This record gives sequence, structure tokens and C-alpha cells, in this order.
Amino acid sequence: MTPQPPPIRIAVYDLDRTVLRKPTFTLFLLWAAWRVAPWRLLALPALLLLFMGVGLGLFGRDSFKPAAIRLMLGRQISAVQAADLAQRFAAWRVPADVPPGAAAAIARDRAEGYRLLLATAAPEFYATAIGTALGFDGVIATRHLRGKDGAWLPAIDGTNCYGQEKARRIEQWLAEHAGSGPRRLRVYSDHVSDAPSFALGDECYAVGRSRKLARHAREQGWTLVDFSRHA
Repeated sequence: MTPQPPPIRIAVYDLDRTVLRKPTFTLFLLWAAWRVAPWRLLALPALLLLFMGVGLGLFGRDSFKPAAIRLMLGRQISAVQAADLAQRFAAWRVPADVPPGAAAAIARDRAEGYRLLLATAAPEFYATAIGTALGFDGVIATRHLRGKDGAWLPAIDGTNCYGQEKARRIEQWLAEHAGSGPRRLRVYSDHVSDAPSFALGDECYAVGRSRKLARHAREQGWTLVDFSRHA
């Protein structure tokens, strides 16, 4: 009888409030606007109105994100400028904003032979730079349309990489990069919206200290971890 090959090991990490302490989307927009066109910061009241619209359920993230990008960065970002901003932003946030527990978990997973996959709703161009800075093997993020000259456009290409869509993208990545053989999956996230991603995991780690997250972790059998301290 042919022995079963050892499982391929993959550790999937969310980005905001998991691998990094602070959410990145609004922070990136403000940081990039200050460097590209500081006058756009005068539109902050309009950005706040967009946030309120999402909070009130007037529109979803698929509409909010393109509107916010267009407001703060304009109708397009050249490929060269996008790459420069992404690398500089990643260098600013990594490793300064990586909590000790996240750093320890990433180091442990890497030492145990896990391939590291970053799965986030953040825009692909800067999420990829952050994943590279952290030494991840792959990045799944929200895709944005590209112009004929390669410029990044505010409009989302497909669907925001969130909730069920993120889980679908993870499954797609696994099919393309992990083959059809046995595998073992660890999943880390701070938010209950990643329940579909947790459903794929053999080991599920809920990151944070909120009561809502702790309740869901108990109900679903997820392991609750605090990345503000060493794992």
C-alpha cells in the first residue's frame, strides 16, 4: 500500500487588526493623499459622510471603497506611483505595527513548515507589498481594475474580498497552489465576518479580546488568542 504523503501546511492570516494592529484602508488613503495631493485632505468631511453611509447601511463596501479611493487619490494611480506608495507604506507599517503575538505566530508557523497566505479585503496593490515585507508566500486581496497603461483605478475588479468571497478566493488559491492532496490549514482573523474562512480551517484562531468575538469563538470552537501579547 502506497504511504499517504504528508499534508501540505498552510497558515492563512487576515491583515487588519490581526497581522497589523491598525486597519490599513483609511490610514493608507490619508497617508497617500498627504504625499500625492495634500489638498485632497480638504475632502475629509465627505469621507466621513461615506463612512456614515456604510454604517447606516445605505451602501456596501463594494461601493464605499471605490468612492473613497477616488475622493482621496483621484481617478487613477499610475503603476509606478502605486508601487512606490505601496512599498513606502509597507516599510512604514512593517514591522512597527505588527503585534508581538502575530510576529510570534508567523515565526512559529514558518518554523513548522507552514506556507503563509495573507487574505484581506484591503486593496491588492498595497496588501501585496505588506505581504512581501512580512515574507508571506501568497496574498489574496481586493482586486481593482487597471487602465490600458497599467494604472490602478478605484473601481473594484469583481467583488470585495470579504466574508464568503474571501473564503472562495482562499479555496481558489489552495486549488492552484496546494494541489489536491492532503493539507492542513490554520486560519487567523479578528472578525466574525471571516467565519466562512474559519470553516475551511483545521485550526481556527480568533484574534482579539472583544466579548462578541469571545462568544462566537466559544460557540464555534475557535481558539481565542490575544496577539497584543506573545502567542
